[in-house]
Amino acid sequence: MVKTQLQEVFGKLSPYVKNRVMPVIDILLERAEDLDSMNRKDNVDYYEDELESIMKEVRKIKYIEDQWQIMNAKLKNN
Repeated sequence: MVKTQLQEVFGKLSPYVKNRVMPVIDILLERAEDLDSMNRKDNVDYYEDELESIMKEVRKIKYIEDQWQIMNAKLKNN
């Protein structure tokens, strides 16, 4: 579930940003797969902490994408 959602988000990234952060994306997808495979009820605290940690990194990548889009738009306008 988490991995599928991340793949959806990462699929929307521009090729430039995606190529630059691909090692991080691969690690996040691996962590998400591990999270999906565990039983959430067995260790709720770990699950929530790991999910929050993953999402923190995803937000950083989305920020990089947003900044790239802004810079790209400025270049096109000049």
